[in-house]
Amino acid sequence: MDDCELFVAEILQDEDLSVSAQETRKVLLNNFAVVHRGDEDGSDDNRSSSLGRSAPSDDASDYQDDGNPEYFGDIPPVAAQDLGNILKQGFLEKKRRDHSFFGSEWQKRWCVLNNSIFYYFGSDKDKQQKGSFHIIDYSVQLATNLRKDSKKMACFELFCQGRRVFQFTASSHQEAMEWVDQIQFVLRDLRSTAIPCDDDEEEEGEGEEEETYDDIDGLTSPQPGPSQVHGQETGEVEEEDEDIYEVLPDEDFPDPTDERSEKNNKSDYANYYQGLWDCLPDEPDELSFQRGDLIYIISKEYNIHGWWVGELNGDVGIVPRTSCTLPTSSELQQHCY
Repeated sequence: MDDCELFVAEILQDEDLSVSAQETRKVLLNNFAVVHRGDEDGSDDNRSSSLGRSAPSDDASDYQDDGNPEYFGDIPPVAAQDLGNILKQGFLEKKRRDHSFFGSEWQKRWCVLNNSIFYYFGSDKDKQQKGSFHIIDYSVQLATNLRKDSKKMACFELFCQGRRVFQFTASSHQEAMEWVDQIQFVLRDLRSTAIPCDDDEEEEGEGEEEETYDDIDGLTSPQPGPSQVHGQETGEVEEEDEDIYEVLPDEDFPDPTDERSEKNNKSDYANYYQGLWDCLPDEPDELSFQRGDLIYIISKEYNIHGWWVGELNGDVGIVPRTSCTLPTSSELQQHCY
């Protein structure tokens, strides 16, 4: 490393470098200085997070790092905006499995949790995930030992025996707790074998178990014989026959059927409306009528939309309510009688 630092610091100093090469040289010199200070500060995380800009191969190496078939499995590529059943999503910093000397240890990723899979993308507009894995075999916990800077309380990890550990940093401790709680909720749901039921159903089940029936009293009492039952019934019927029947004088009583028909006619009068103008239907479900026709309105359930259901000469259809008016009593009587 000393030879590299000598080459960058002294040999390249007098060279005619392009603007991009000069910028790269400054970044390298700064990284060398950070490495020297790191031994004194003892902060590996501060060193890795301040080593200048990331190498251009970060994204490609991230695919190699996270694209292991063990974690992709049967999960097809999917765009971030096409995911469904999203339970939580947002930007997190993901720790890479390994990083180059000049690369960043933590990378910003758009993370999405649905009902069984954890996805992470380069951004929320990506057409394909950089990595994804089923979480059912994993556990999750806060991990304050991943960093030594101000974000140490915002770290959490998903781990499983024999598999890769995934480590993330949220923007705050509160957000990290929200991610942990949501993942734990999903894991409990995936691993549960009980069928959920409402509290009301449980109470009904308990009430049915506690309720008992006792038919012993009914069985111990002697049952009367058929002859006794028959005699009691005939005696009771004869007594009732003497009491309930009464001879009434001959009077003229109105026929109840005539009263019902008269009431029905009176109630039907209010359902007749007269057409104000000729109306030709535009649709098959509309009723055709002419001015002066008396239309029997069957229903006003579509009144809010401006339509009624009417009947004319055996045909049923919808009519505009603005095209009808109440008829005069003479016209109504002439039609009904």
